[in-house]
Amino acid sequence: MNLSRTRPALAAAATAALLVGLAAPSASADWDTSLGGLWYYSETGVSQAHQTATGAGVTIALLDSPVNLEVPTLAGADIQTQPDYVCPDDGTAFPGTSSGEEAEHGTAMAELLVGNGAEVGGFPSSQGVAPDATILSYVTVVNDRGCSGRVDESIRAAVAAGADIISMSFSGAFNVDNGEAFAEALRAGVVIVNAMPNDPPSELGWPATANGIVTVEAHDINSEILENPVVSPQLTVVSPGTEIVRTGWEGGAWNAQWLSSGTSEATAFTSGALALVKSAYPEATGNQLIQSLIRTTGGSAHEPARNDNTGYGLISVPALMATDPTTFEDVNPLIRDDPDAVPSAAQIAGTAGENPTDPDPAATSEGSDTDETSSLVPVIAGVAGVLVLLLIVGLVIGAARGRRKNRPISGPPGQQPYQPAGRQPYPPPGQQAGQPQSPPRQPPPTQHGGM
Repeated sequence: MNLSRTRPALAAAATAALLVGLAAPSASADWDTSLGGLWYYSETGVSQAHQTATGAGVTIALLDSPVNLEVPTLAGADIQTQPDYVCPDDGTAFPGTSSGEEAEHGTAMAELLVGNGAEVGGFPSSQGVAPDATILSYVTVVNDRGCSGRVDESIRAAVAAGADIISMSFSGAFNVDNGEAFAEALRAGVVIVNAMPNDPPSELGWPATANGIVTVEAHDINSEILENPVVSPQLTVVSPGTEIVRTGWEGGAWNAQWLSSGTSEATAFTSGALALVKSAYPEATGNQLIQSLIRTTGGSAHEPARNDNTGYGLISVPALMATDPTTFEDVNPLIRDDPDAVPSAAQIAGTAGENPTDPDPAATSEGSDTDETSSLVPVIAGVAGVLVLLLIVGLVIGAARGRRKNRPISGPPGQQPYQPAGRQPYPPPGQQAGQPQSPPRQPPPTQHGGM
């Protein structure tokens, strides 16, 4: 998502986490202004889905900026903010909640997930896709500040707290801990949803390239993808993400509404839709939710097929809700068996560095008594073989003389030495640790209402 107000200082910050999205487009000829930025709710089947499921019993971890819990649209929502966020560069602590401008992005994402539709400035505002879900809010960026090492901590904390879904709308640099944390979350059955970058990059970057996660692009009310989309083999689905209403911070107060667009909104929508399905089918695993997501795109159940332009297709809430995900195999279909993938398939499975045919470490340690004993086995066997051969010759001669009938007994076959497979470098080539990127700012969005 882009909060779409020009702030050059933020755009220039090179060390901040990237809250991703796209600039708000001009309204199309088919745009119905009476929808007030709520088309994602009324025109996509979400409102009908609320007749049977509202996200109750589902926990979504939101990794984003601080959240303003005082906005009317979040009144009564179950949002649990986590401990203060500390940037390691100067030790400055930021609270998990804020009523200031730095809470814009996180607040908008929380509204899209669990908003109550309360009026702001005389107009209805965000209706949550999964209003009764529990939100665990983890701060991973504050305006132009990005701190490496917090994403992995937040993911691990979310998994430990019982999160079913992790929703992330940012892009940044790779570090080893992030990959390990992603593997732990996926192994625990948590669905990770992440936004595609704003514009087609020369290299897709982390975490959009992460193995086994759901990545999202945005479409408009006419089911059209915005101009200059990211085309990638890592794209999973396309979801509603343009002209979405949110509460705006203006002139020191949260008393305006804005229509914003971007892959951040599409990511939050997808996370909310998955929460609805999980609420309706509580026995479904995270892997089965992903299976259902890619098998119901376009509005009907089908075998999954994808392309780099739209992934597996446009998400369909009605088809998702009508399909029991427990009928699908409990396997994450997005995991790539690629030696360069991060995390690797073996990491996700929890078998990295293991091999069932490996000998006992105690039996192979350098200089051990066992090794010395093992090295003598071939020599002993060879000597025994010579002795047996001499015995056979003697017996043959004896048999010729005394008609003996003794027969030699063959020993066990020799064992082949085992050579363990080599390990892939980690991180893979081209992935370097570093600071997250800065959030770009686009021209102002359409303002709707406000004071």
